[in-house]
Formats: sequence, C-alpha cells, structure tokens
Amino acid sequence: MEPNRLIKSIFWLTSLTGAGYLLLIATTASQDSSKLKMELISEGADRISAMKNREVERQMNIQRKQESKKSISAANEQLDFFEKTFNEKISFIEAMLKKSQTLSKNELPEHFNIISKEILVVQKYVAASNLFLCNYYLQKCQSTLQALSIRAKELENNLLPKKKFGFKNKIKLKDEDNSQGMDLVDFSNKPQNGSLSSSKVHDNNIECGFYDSANKVLSLCPDQVAKKDVSLEKLSNCKVYLKGFPSTLHLNNLDNCRIFSGPVSTSIFAENCNNSTLVIACQQLRLHSSQNIEIYLHVTSRAIMEDCSKVAVAPYNWRYENIDQHFLDAGLDKQVNNWRCIDDFNWLNAERHSPNWREMEQEKRVIDWNQ
Repeated sequence: MEPNRLIKSIFWLTSLTGAGYLLLIATTASQDSSKLKMELISEGADRISAMKNREVERQMNIQRKQESKKSISAANEQLDFFEKTFNEKISFIEAMLKKSQTLSKNELPEHFNIISKEILVVQKYVAASNLFLCNYYLQKCQSTLQALSIRAKELENNLLPKKKFGFKNKIKLKDEDNSQGMDLVDFSNKPQNGSLSSSKVHDNNIECGFYDSANKVLSLCPDQVAKKDVSLEKLSNCKVYLKGFPSTLHLNNLDNCRIFSGPVSTSIFAENCNNSTLVIACQQLRLHSSQNIEIYLHVTSRAIMEDCSKVAVAPYNWRYENIDQHFLDAGLDKQVNNWRCIDDFNWLNAERHSPNWREMEQEKRVIDWNQ
C-alpha cells in the first residue's frame, strides 16, 4: 500500500474512533443525567408526599384535640344538667316529706303514693345516666336516694301507723252455702247466737276484716265493705270474698290464700303475702316483701313492688252480681287497666325487664273462678 494512502486510512480511522468515543461519552452522560433527573424527581415526590402526610397528621391531631375539648365540654354540660335535675328532684321530694306534717290522714295515703312514685322516677333517672357518671358520683346519688326512701317510709309509718285488726261486729259461722265443707265467715250487724270464729278482736278502730284464721272460707257483702277500710291479716289456707267497693284494702301475712276483691277506690297495700293468689282491682297497688304469688290485676294507675320475687300477673277477671256498678261507685274506669305497668324498686335497668315479675302464661290463667 502506498504510504499516502496508509496515512490517510489511519487518519480517518482515528477520526472516526475519536468521534465514536466522544459520541459514546455524550450518550452515557445523557443517560446518567436522565437517571439523575428521575432520582431527583422521585426524591422530590417522596418529600412532597411526606410533607403532605405530616400536614394531614397535624390537621388530624388538631381535629382530635378540638373534638376532645368538645367532648369534655359536652360531658361537663351533661353532668351539670344531671346534677341540677337531680338536686331539683331531691328538693321536691324533701318538700313533699315536709308537707306531710300538715296534711290530714285522709290525704296522706295518696300523698305518700306520689312520694314513692317520685323516688322511683329519680332512681330510674340515675340508672339511665350511669353511662357518663363516675362510680363515686353514682354511689353518692344512690346513697342519697336510699336515705330518702328510708325517711319516707319512717315518716309514713309514723303518720299512718298500721291499724290493728279489731271488729265492731261479731262474726258467726254460716254452714249454708258452704259447698267446700269449710267454715264460711261473715259479718252481722246484730250479734246472733252461734259459734264465734277464731278471729281476734284487738281494738275498735277497724270497721271490717279478718285476722288470724286458717282453713276457712270468709266473705263480706257489699254493704259491709262499701267505702270502708278493710284489713286481712295472718290468714293461712283461706279463701276470702270481698264483694263491694272498699276505700282501701290492707293485706298482711297471708300464706296459701286466695283473695277476691271488688274494685277498691284508692290503694291496696299488700305485704308478706306468700304462695297466694290475689284477684284485685284498685287505683294503685303497693306490694312489699312477697314471694310466689299470682295477681289477677286491674289497676288504673300503676303497681309498685319492692323486695318481691316470683310474681306472675294477669288481667283481672272476677265477675259477680253488680260488679259494673261497683266499679262506677269506686270511681274506677273499667276500660283503663295498666296491669302490665309494674315498677320494681329493686330493678332500675330500664332496658331490661325485671326478673322479679312476669306476665302469666295464657294457658296457666284461670278463666272462670266459679268452676
């Protein structure tokens, strides 16, 4: 090869190689720059995302603090409202207790009924507020109510002492109309010859009733109980029929008895009644310390029970001659019967039914008492 041509070939080869090298370097630099840019962009995006997350978290913390303040404020307002309402109700009951000293004996039974209702209302209010009340405050309120209940009961016992059983009329045994072979006891306006029952005369304060009897069928007619205070105490294995419209009815220490009563114009007070059946109608029923009883009830107001268990309730269904007129005479509405409305002082959970009483099963109810 000629020298000139060899020199030219080497020159062009060197030129091309240098250009390729330069091109390669430029290409590599361009790729590195793009990669760097992508890394910078990615890093920037991460920083922006982190900043946004921190801002969102900061805003959420601010919102949580605001909600917490609102919650605390609302709780304080709720507690303040509860405390105000509770104190107002307690003050009202205390004023009612103070007023008791100025009322006549005829007004006192209904007055103490109202006090009992008010105490029950406050007890339920406290029970319903236990979601936001602390244990200390809840126990404090319950202690206040317990003390108030004791005061009310003591005051009622002082102003309205339980009457002892004394009878103005003598009692004679009547064997006629006695289909069950048991002693049938009634009152007579005039003493007549015949055996006296085992009823015991205590004093002359009670107009009619029965005391300390066992295994008897006892009855009082409408004229004997009309608008009177009737008392039944210390009876065992007895059936008692009260046809008429007494003013009040007191039941105490009954065991394994069946009591049938016409409409009572005011209240029925029952205490220590066990293993018995009560077929009664009244304006209000107050049941205390009684177990395992069935009540066929007509009540136009409400029934109140305390320290009772195994109580079964069904609607009143006793029928006898002139009972519709006796309802009118007693001032009771036959169309209004709140037999399901029972306030249990030992059960304050408004969301669950008291375990101490139940509606009697349909198949267990007596349909006809004359059979």
